[in-house]
Amino acid sequence: MAEASEDASALPVTVKKKKSLSIEEKIDIINAVESGKKKAEIAAEYGIKKNSLSSIMKNKDKVLEAFESLRFDPKRKRLRTAFYTDLEEALMRWYRIAQCLNVPVNGPMLRLKANDFAQKLGHNDFKCSNGWLDRFKSRYGLVFRAQPVEATAVSVDPSAVWHQNVLPYYLNDYHPKNVFNIKETGLLYRMLPTNTFAFKGETCSIGQLCKDRITLVVGTNMDGSEKLPLLVIGKNKTPHCFKGIKSLPVCYEANRMAWMTSDVFERWMRKLDEKFQAQQRRVVIFVDSFPSHPEVKNLKSIELAFFPSCLSSKFIAMKQGVIKSLKIKYRHCLIKKFLSSVEGSKEFTFSLLDAVDTLHLCWRAVTPETIVKSYEEAGFKSQKEESDRTNAETDTSLDLVAHAQAAGVEFPEGLSIEEYAALDDDLETCEAAPKGDSEWPEENKSEETGFYTSDEEDDGGSLDTELPLPSKTEAITALETLKNFLRSQDMSDELHNSLADLEIFINSSSK
Repeated sequence: MAEASEDASALPVTVKKKKSLSIEEKIDIINAVESGKKKAEIAAEYGIKKNSLSSIMKNKDKVLEAFESLRFDPKRKRLRTAFYTDLEEALMRWYRIAQCLNVPVNGPMLRLKANDFAQKLGHNDFKCSNGWLDRFKSRYGLVFRAQPVEATAVSVDPSAVWHQNVLPYYLNDYHPKNVFNIKETGLLYRMLPTNTFAFKGETCSIGQLCKDRITLVVGTNMDGSEKLPLLVIGKNKTPHCFKGIKSLPVCYEANRMAWMTSDVFERWMRKLDEKFQAQQRRVVIFVDSFPSHPEVKNLKSIELAFFPSCLSSKFIAMKQGVIKSLKIKYRHCLIKKFLSSVEGSKEFTFSLLDAVDTLHLCWRAVTPETIVKSYEEAGFKSQKEESDRTNAETDTSLDLVAHAQAAGVEFPEGLSIEEYAALDDDLETCEAAPKGDSEWPEENKSEETGFYTSDEEDDGGSLDTELPLPSKTEAITALETLKNFLRSQDMSDELHNSLADLEIFINSSSK
């Protein structure tokens, strides 16, 4: 008996190896449990214990996220993430885009791109070794195969490929409120209808045209809930009309060509990045692939998504109605100010500061419906229903033209308000190459020559008739006049609160 027990104890003990399930199998188990199937039957079917099944359900959200975001190979069994998560996500996105465009990718190309992304993301200690590359390929289930010759010979429309295969990745990763598009447009800010035929077809490089031009940069999010502050780029860092002004309702930059440069772009992106960091948001901003739009390193809250250089302008949301709406509103305001001067027998003056204030006012008036419709026209899917509204500017343009003609103001026959607003759309707005010569290295460079020295040289006497800044007492008196007028109207609570805020601000000011 003793010998039998000794023999039994001498037998090797076989430990049953714990079964590992792939992510795909775990998804099937989750679906089975949620469909009402008994857990005991599911555990028996997959050869696992009940506590293992409970563990899978406990980590359900992680498993679903890994599967839906395609961050892992579905056949993979572990969800352990890499140390350089942001680098791997950027590299996988680049790889998928290359696949969509039928660009063959091999190991050396992937290694070069990984090192490039590491530098841009600030991972200075990273080096893409063969071992890291092998582990990366294993994590994501990448296998490089020779591409058939006939597959690479197929001609595709890059715009359609980008829209169908690349854009959805971004829209899947970001909520519509965190998807932005920005776009530059030129503006001849003092151009009246009587001058339009002189401007039409001319290039804005010399003379009066160049003096009156600025570049606007507009940007909104996809659901129309947020408009970025306008970026205005002028020619003079300190225009005469800005004297004594400490704050503006827009972001203002300046260089001698009044256009977007790589330095201006980087400063603006870093300023926006700080704003989104403070809001604890992560956003994507779609921009054109221009030399003046460089990769900006070490952004914490912004991912820059560059449109392919060959992409049709119909996919740029800001060009599908937002810029048009802003310019139509601006031209309306400009004509009204001009008519007011004519009817009051006063000389018409309109400074860069007037233009900035008018642009801010008109930008606030661009509606969410216009923004959403522009994104939809550009092929960005929207959760909101399409708006059937037309721009209000079209409805009132005839009245404005009739009013102008009645006041004796010349308005070119056959020129619609839309055509008038779009006459400066083709102005150059970006530097052709990232050079530093369009910036001022010295204070006196702005005085080099002629029309670059001031935004207001021919301002119709504005330089000689500088208005003194009002005193605190005058500001309070003006506010009382405004309050008396508004109280005779049907005011909202929001407007009452804004008036109170204004009064508090004026009373707390030092002057």
